[in-house]
Amino acid sequence: MQNPYDNGKEHSSSILGPTLKFKGELKAEEDLLVHGKIEGSIKHSSNLKVGKSGKIYAEVEAKYIEVHGSVKGDLKGRKAVVVKEGANISGNIFSPSVSLHEAAKFNGSIDMSEKEAAKAEAPKAQRQEKPAGKKAEAKPDGSQQQNAQSANDADAKPNPDDKSNASVA
Repeated sequence: MQNPYDNGKEHSSSILGPTLKFKGELKAEEDLLVHGKIEGSIKHSSNLKVGKSGKIYAEVEAKYIEVHGSVKGDLKGRKAVVVKEGANISGNIFSPSVSLHEAAKFNGSIDMSEKEAAKAEAPKAQRQEKPAGKKAEAKPDGSQQQNAQSANDADAKPNPDDKSNASVA
């Protein structure tokens, strides 16, 4: 009998057998195949597959999610969620790519926008932003350019040197 955990050095996966029941928060980095029952939450950095006998009562987050069994809870796939024939989903799906096969049962909503990924990236983007100021920026030729706000202030006041704003009497 071949060891189900022996997938070589480059790729490892775990299997939750059909008689195993897990309750709580499950975190993993290797691929996971679930034939048993999980209640709670799953935060997974890799691929998650729910086998035909698998029953999940949890909020699920993984890179790629494939469901053949039953899930009650939201699914958040960073890359894709695939709901296979015979699967039964009761919950919402959030993923940029979603596939529902014929004869799959699904009760919920699907959000294919990438706002979940954007939320995760938001703290990084905020750190990179620079505060706006009313400083003049130097051009390569040594002259200065006003920022957009002070340029707008200048537009509001008539400039006697600017002939395009001068009125002809």
